[in-house]
Amino acid sequence: ANDTSAWIGVNTFFTGYCAPAPTSVDGTGITNVMFDTINNTTGAEPGNYGDYSSMIGNAAQSTTASVDIVFSTAGLNYNTKIWVEWNNDLDFDDAGEEVFTGVSSSANPSLLTATFLVPASAALGQYRMRIGGTDFAVPTPCYTGSWASYEDYTINVTPPPACIAPNNLVQTIISGDSVEISWTDP
Repeated sequence: ANDTSAWIGVNTFFTGYCAPAPTSVDGTGITNVMFDTINNTTGAEPGNYGDYSSMIGNAAQSTTASVDIVFSTAGLNYNTKIWVEWNNDLDFDDAGEEVFTGVSSSANPSLLTATFLVPASAALGQYRMRIGGTDFAVPTPCYTGSWASYEDYTINVTPPPACIAPNNLVQTIISGDSVEISWTDP
């Protein structure tokens, strides 16, 4: 499969994902991504974009996925977004595909932990996950401005666990022989 953008043929049609092409990066940009069994240490990539879509991490339907991103950006905060291409239509523009927005700290290096809910409606299978960070601009999936770093991975959606762990467990009204507990059911 062709993983870069291209228009081909007499009757033109789109054959792949756009490739972000930041013209510069502060420091070395994204230097590590940890997701499920992925622990990918990188440096500054050519074009400030790394296609690591051959690396696959699992996430179950109806659970919260966690992605740890290490930035080495010379002490600058990076506006960060994650997109997951839930419908495999070769873009990240559809509703619900922007799954995380946050800002890295100015520490150098800095760790940003991103979390997002894997929808119960996400079909089982593999999807492109794009991580992008910029120092001043708002990250977009196909960014070509300055001072940014991008990396792509693959998320493999698996069935939900038999019993999904509750979220936001809160204990109230504690007495000698009883307790009231509330939680959020994902």
